[in-house]
Amino acid sequence: MKGIFISYRRQDSQSAAGRLADHLRDHMPAVPIFRDVETIEPGVDFVEAIGRALQSCGVLLAIIGPRWSTMTDAAGRRRLDDANDYARLEISTALQRSDVLVIPVLVEGATMPAADELPDDLKRLARRNAFELTDKRWEFDVTLLVDALNKALGIVPAPKPPPGPLPPTPVPPAAGSWKKWAWGVGGLVFLIAIFSAEESPPDIAPLDSPVSQYVAPQPSGTAQLAVTGGWQDAEGGKYRIIEQGGQVVFQGVSVHGAVAGAGMVQGNQYSFSYTVNGAPYQAVLLLSQDGQYLRGQYRSPTTGENGLVALQRIQ
Repeated sequence: MKGIFISYRRQDSQSAAGRLADHLRDHMPAVPIFRDVETIEPGVDFVEAIGRALQSCGVLLAIIGPRWSTMTDAAGRRRLDDANDYARLEISTALQRSDVLVIPVLVEGATMPAADELPDDLKRLARRNAFELTDKRWEFDVTLLVDALNKALGIVPAPKPPPGPLPPTPVPPAAGSWKKWAWGVGGLVFLIAIFSAEESPPDIAPLDSPVSQYVAPQPSGTAQLAVTGGWQDAEGGKYRIIEQGGQVVFQGVSVHGAVAGAGMVQGNQYSFSYTVNGAPYQAVLLLSQDGQYLRGQYRSPTTGENGLVALQRIQ
């Protein structure tokens, strides 16, 4: 079985890389995990060991922390500009292999470096979709990453217990803020009223293939893209979403029946409560950078059923 190579800088993201390696072993126990300090025997040539490990790996996870691209050596030179820098060698070697998928993984609030910040042999890294792992929703993010890794390695996961709790939903207004809450309810009533004037979700052909590729959340400071409009899931379900004033309502028809609900917005995170044929569900979705995908996880508070969901914007 093909393994997973974890590339990282010890002075930049050692703790996050170790934590991720532990979680991957828990979630993917049959997959070999290569992490230099644990798998290279004393006295073994480091570069040769990296080359052999990449030959047996199907995925390289490039762990990028806040200082990954700016760290310098003792002489003050940027380490990424050194052709013999281990992190650069690991990633550039993997990028040259057609049988290795390279996935940037952003940790500790890092952002994806631009192509002009990278040496020539790493510029293609800037075009790769990245995963973001955050402390506040670590279990949730790792669940999404494991799902992508299973697909990349062709693994059909065995049944497993439900993942960790979903990210927290917005906190209700504090006592004494009834005017703000009343405004919020009024906003929802207004949004729901809009639906009476909206046409039914448009008749659009199903997607050619499931929407399975996760796109990194919007960096902080990026203008929020409203989700108002038509959306479609991988099974051909069609939905109309309206967002206004930090609140959202939606309705549509899935392959399982009629869907209707409402939710709230925090940055690029959408927390929904909804029903499918009257059965209650909850979901937390993240909006992609280009505003074309909503990707996340749903669960049933009554049965414990849970899984991943992806929606694609309908033009």
